[in-house]
Amino acid sequence: MSITPSGESILAQLGIEPTAIKIIKPPWKRNKYRAVVNWLMKYKPLSDVTNIEKIKGLVEAFYHLCEVEAWKEAGNIPSVTLNTPTNEKLHNQLQTWGYYREQIDLYSKLLGKLNSEWDATCLGGLGNAYQFLGDYTRAIEFHEECLAIAREKGYRKGEGNALGNLGNAYSSLGDYTRAMKLYQQNLVIAGEIGNRRGEAGALGSLGNVYHALGDYARAIDFHQQCLAIEQEIANRWGEGAALGNLGNAYLSQGDYTHAIEFHQKRLAISQQIGNPQGEGETLGNLGIAYYYQGDYRQAISYFEQKLAIAREIGDRRGEGSALTNLGNVYESLGKYSQAISCFHKHLAIAQAIGDRRGEGAALSNLGTVYRATGDYRQAISCFEQALAIAQQIKNRRGEGMVLGNLGIVHNSLGDYRQAISYFEQDLAIAREIGDRSGEGAALGNLGVAYRSIGDYYQAISFFKQRLAIAQQITDRWGEGMALGNLGIAYNSLGNYQQAILYFEKRLVIARELEDRPGEATVLGNLGVVYRSLGNYPQAISYFEQHSTIANEIGDRAGVGRAMGNLGITLMKLKQHSKALEYLQTAVSISRSIEDHATEAIVISNLAILHDKLGDRLLALEYCDRALSIATELNIPLEKDCRDLKKQLEHSHE
Repeated sequence: MSITPSGESILAQLGIEPTAIKIIKPPWKRNKYRAVVNWLMKYKPLSDVTNIEKIKGLVEAFYHLCEVEAWKEAGNIPSVTLNTPTNEKLHNQLQTWGYYREQIDLYSKLLGKLNSEWDATCLGGLGNAYQFLGDYTRAIEFHEECLAIAREKGYRKGEGNALGNLGNAYSSLGDYTRAMKLYQQNLVIAGEIGNRRGEAGALGSLGNVYHALGDYARAIDFHQQCLAIEQEIANRWGEGAALGNLGNAYLSQGDYTHAIEFHQKRLAISQQIGNPQGEGETLGNLGIAYYYQGDYRQAISYFEQKLAIAREIGDRRGEGSALTNLGNVYESLGKYSQAISCFHKHLAIAQAIGDRRGEGAALSNLGTVYRATGDYRQAISCFEQALAIAQQIKNRRGEGMVLGNLGIVHNSLGDYRQAISYFEQDLAIAREIGDRSGEGAALGNLGVAYRSIGDYYQAISFFKQRLAIAQQITDRWGEGMALGNLGIAYNSLGNYQQAILYFEKRLVIARELEDRPGEATVLGNLGVVYRSLGNYPQAISYFEQHSTIANEIGDRAGVGRAMGNLGITLMKLKQHSKALEYLQTAVSISRSIEDHATEAIVISNLAILHDKLGDRLLALEYCDRALSIATELNIPLEKDCRDLKKQLEHSHE
């Protein structure tokens, strides 16, 4: 079935009678009108063409009408409702499909040709299109022009809408203070003119700003106010959006139970009212909730459903988002090749539709996977490209996040001073834009860097600041991370009882949130502490629990780490044959998932084990293999391997 209405109905809507065309003069003008009729009546796209080809008849008719300056008729075409799953008007459908450039061309043709109301619509549409393209400066210019017209003509509702759109643009730039002021002005206007739907929208936008700032409690308060109004005016679409925003806020708090509850409610509404875009978004959010809980199979199921809907309705941005979600799961499962494939597909989509923000996100995700595989050079290349984009489009929050990622890579390379420099820049941006969640993450990263250089007291200071922020903004997941890092720092200081105390608190939070990956990690941490205490049976118990959970959730990298720790512990107990078995399993897993950094660490332990077994030549062979990998990756382990090689060569003499 064609997605465009019949040619006859469109011509009737335009007021064009095909039989009357022959009297139009001059001939060139008559030919243009004949072309309009032919494109609307005779154009029949093939079934497997792109979405833009499916509406080519409408688009060509629009351009021919513009050429004869039939602006009133041309202005009717963007308002034609299409027979798509979202049943949107042509100009809005172009946005759903990701045809932002085509949308810009359409609005530009009509701007200044009809009336001030149409001009406001075109300016707002141009602003939104440029925002999707990541050109926030031009978006703001168009929204400000729209605002000026609305104020000049006394369009109070249009004034509020323009203020809201400006708020969205500034929010995308990370200028939350200005965004908040604009949303508050929008809220005042909506209240003054009795625009309850506009009031609800402004409250929802304020909730999103507080969410971005990490103030989840206030975000929830605004979203609940928004929800109450949407239910009062029986706006089912808005009710669904408010429920989704509440779900996202609870998700950020680590309250996965409430997050899933709200997203399930939104899913039901989206399905009831036939809102496939909302349905796809919600399936994605449900997938994220299950992903954080470590239920990767369920997460993949939701993400695949989201991907299918996005492709069905031609939502290119949604398709890219679903591919990113799937890539994140595959990365957590240690399926790095599949993750890289998903992120490359997202990158291609973002570049195809001109989504600069999405392009930067895809590059950052690729950098994260390459970092996980130990390919630090490739990771840095991706992050540097992402940083350039963030700076070009003035996305301050994105810039800070990429700087943090660059810091993590340099920390892994042992370039701690460079890492600290990046983390300090990230921290400065977070504080500048008032991003409390980002500030906490930057402080945590600084703590990790100082721990890496052995300055444990400075590390503890940063981790405690990270903990305080997480507790202030009710970020339970962040609180758990801070507690875990404090445990690692105290373990490094040899203060094992304090380390155990923090790890046990971390374990309580992980279990409370049903955070299975977090639970597995902290069980492994507890095993390391008990091994340091010489309590090897207890250590083995914790490592086995770590391995069990990692197996259950499909975390191959986690299984590999647990196997490696069991092998090291059994070496301490002089159970060398069992230790060898576990270490060989760990090497096999690391190699299969292309985690080369971990592979090198385990191989170096195999060198130590074979030295204990008296096979110095095999020990040297393993040491050389570990050294080769560490040298190629340019990681701190390289020095340890060189020292080990000298020790083995000396003992062999």
